[in-house]
Amino acid sequence: MAGNIPAAVISTDATFREALGKALAAGRRPVVVAAEITVPFGEFAEDQLKRLRQAKPAVLFMDLEQDPGLGVRLAQFLTDSHPELRIVAAGPAPSPELLMNAMRAGVSEYLTKPITPESVADVLERLDRRLGTASGAREPGKLFAFFSAKGGSGSTTVATNLAVHLHQLTEKKVLLADMDLELGEIALFMGVQPRFNFVDLVRNFHRMDEELLASYIERHESGVHLLSAPFQPEKVEQVSTEQARKIFQFLKQQYDYVLVDTPKSFSPAAMAAFEQADAIYVVTVVDLPSLRNIKRSLPLLERITNGQLKERVKLVVNRYHPDNAISINEVQRTLGLDVHWRLSNDYETVINAMNTGEPVMLNGHGKGSPFAADLRNLGAEITGLKETGGRGGRLRGLKRLFGGSGD
Repeated sequence: MAGNIPAAVISTDATFREALGKALAAGRRPVVVAAEITVPFGEFAEDQLKRLRQAKPAVLFMDLEQDPGLGVRLAQFLTDSHPELRIVAAGPAPSPELLMNAMRAGVSEYLTKPITPESVADVLERLDRRLGTASGAREPGKLFAFFSAKGGSGSTTVATNLAVHLHQLTEKKVLLADMDLELGEIALFMGVQPRFNFVDLVRNFHRMDEELLASYIERHESGVHLLSAPFQPEKVEQVSTEQARKIFQFLKQQYDYVLVDTPKSFSPAAMAAFEQADAIYVVTVVDLPSLRNIKRSLPLLERITNGQLKERVKLVVNRYHPDNAISINEVQRTLGLDVHWRLSNDYETVINAMNTGEPVMLNGHGKGSPFAADLRNLGAEITGLKETGGRGGRLRGLKRLFGGSGD
């Protein structure tokens, strides 16, 4: 943080205010208290809001001890009206419910009372990185969107298992995002119960950074990170194309691979995913309703990809069997697209994995599975790594780049 950072304090606790003032004065960070408000939250009125506006704080310390519920509501009001404001809450050791509500309201950090100079310094260190100017921005990661024009085609299964395999193969950061905000199933397929979801991220994106993002992400045992859809459809809020576009751009800066499972519709958020995608994997089974719906979708995908339909749209035939009534050649003639990949029909393995909440690529589900073998080959095609599994894949790729047989 360059220059003095203005701060404000809301607390009725004189001991807390004094301890905070001493900690700020003793710290290395140039934080100056420009406003100190000592009235209870219930008496907060226009005069107090005016003082805050005049102080223009970058950081607000809020003591929630006396009335946590009302304090969280005030935090929500302040972050809605001043998205750039960073709020640090304080109080006794919080319950998980209070912490979750505070985060959703816009609280960035929580100080447990009694505070110490060390705890304040740690908070300021984290805020320093959030308020400072980022340097050395990394190359954006790859974003892959997965779309099925008809339910039951398996796009969620493909996205879920490919995410696991990409992490196994490269050991890089992989995020799996569920954009089917009404009836998304990725959390079920991965066997997790997420605390937060994509809509929570949208609500708080105005204050998002790498550290805060980590609070909204579930970490699966496979190493894949998960951003789920809301569990209850009635809690879904409309996400605009612009909101989703900014989020995807941000996520690509944080991850090497972002895999987005889209709904079976062209929602604004899905349109943003297609727009930002390096590749759109259209997953289909070989039946007339699926092929008809894909055919109807192609003009829109052509427009979204700015005329790069054949370059960016990858047709994946799922549950493929050589004896299918409709041949691969007929699929290609009908759609005017080459089939990019075929995934073998291995219904029993896939449904067992789904019902246990364990991806096919984990815990032995995929041993001997033709579906898993086809998916491994797709992962190798995406990454350029021929070897499957952990460090072996990376070493094979490095040897190919810098010389040597890779054996």
